[in-house]
Amino acid sequence: MKMLSLTVKVPRHLPLGIAESLEKALTEAVQILTRSTAFQDLVESADNVARLVITQVRPGGIMMEDRIGQMATIKRVFEEGDWLTEEEINKLQKNPPSKKSLPASDWRRRNRIFSVSYGGKKYYPRYQFDAMYQPLPIISEILKAYGECSDTWSLAAWFHFPNGWIAKQVGNEASPVAPKDALERFSDVIKAARSQKGTYLA
Repeated sequence: MKMLSLTVKVPRHLPLGIAESLEKALTEAVQILTRSTAFQDLVESADNVARLVITQVRPGGIMMEDRIGQMATIKRVFEEGDWLTEEEINKLQKNPPSKKSLPASDWRRRNRIFSVSYGGKKYYPRYQFDAMYQPLPIISEILKAYGECSDTWSLAAWFHFPNGWIAKQVGNEASPVAPKDALERFSDVIKAARSQKGTYLA
């Protein structure tokens, strides 16, 4: 096993307890990242490591293992999804507003659709729209049933992955279906939204 030694300069006035906590957090961050099967994908920038360290040091923060899992899930949902930017939605309108963020930002504000942030930009799942790129009415009903959501990536993951509350018959067995693939099944999807548990680890 290769040993890695790091020297980090910190201000003299930094309390000893915080310095020790930072040292421990950095060590654990590196160990967790190097153990991760998604190591090359996760360490794309210094921001990822910084977020992990800050999360570990902050009292009451989530465990770094959970954050690694969440980051991997976000990457998977984004890569497997079909997304539109606000500018693209604007161009797809019959009469596009002059302001490029419209009408998507207005629809989002009124909870008719939702977006996620990825790489500093807002993205909207395409399944929220009909053939004319207007919001499907079912989406606002789902958002209402799902309830308050501080992190819309958890909502995106809920839509994306198969859900035990929504099933289809495959032979003699019932197979779970992702909510995004069952938007025509109003009662089933609404029931699933009300029963969500608020986690987005794949």
